[in-house]
Amino acid sequence: MTIEKSKPVLLLGIDLEDVREHVSGGMNYRDRLETNTQVILQALEYWGVSATFFTVGSVARRYPSLLRDIALAGHEIAAHGDTHTQLAKMGPNQMETDLARNLDALSVSEFGPVKGFRAPTFSLTQDTQWAYKVLADAGIEYSSSVLPGLNPLYGWPGFGRRARTMPSGVLEIPVAVHSRPLPPLPIAGGVYLRVVPFFLTRWACRRGDREGPITAYLHPYDIDTEQERFMHPDLNNNRVMNALMYWNRGQALDRLARLVKDCTVSRYCDWVRNCGLGKK
Repeated sequence: MTIEKSKPVLLLGIDLEDVREHVSGGMNYRDRLETNTQVILQALEYWGVSATFFTVGSVARRYPSLLRDIALAGHEIAAHGDTHTQLAKMGPNQMETDLARNLDALSVSEFGPVKGFRAPTFSLTQDTQWAYKVLADAGIEYSSSVLPGLNPLYGWPGFGRRARTMPSGVLEIPVAVHSRPLPPLPIAGGVYLRVVPFFLTRWACRRGDREGPITAYLHPYDIDTEQERFMHPDLNNNRVMNALMYWNRGQALDRLARLVKDCTVSRYCDWVRNCGLGKK
């Protein structure tokens, strides 16, 4: 008798943000966010899976009907900062105000309280862990904001790869990263999903020694092959890194579809509840 190996769990997140907001003169470029998000929603419906949409407050205010479409389709709405400002650029009081505005904007979905949070650019690090108290005070139950490795932008190498409850009571679900001999890059997220050779991505997802769920994430721009080219923020005008922001966008949904087929897909809130890790 052949025993079928259980599929790995994939927590699917969509980081709903408008990168144009942080580009000089960016709002003069075409608005592609709603179009790209609808394409993603259609793909999720076709695959028969639900996702968590980590949503920026400014986007929620601009597209309230889109947010309701997302919620009505059965997807989770979670917080992603009000203006997509990294935690390293704020203090506790600023974050408290920013998060309150973010949560107020997300209330237009009218589908219950927001329980999840993702820090912009995974900027929750050892130096900004004061953020967990701010999250707890706002009623946030879980976060997926830590990249547990060295990274050119933000990372927390000493955090570890397992989800754990922080002293504030907030559960942190770190981003799943590659194991040695590969560098600790996110396995299935954004530019990494598009740029890393896909056989390595699938190999990492299928490994039997995983320390937690696979966290896959996508931005609306990750599937956009028609957007005008511009220098993305937070890259220090690095042309090579900026070129990667456009690399292989036409394959992003296809690659994600193949991962969805290989995995058991879950919203973050469902995984937290089913594992008994949420607040009682």
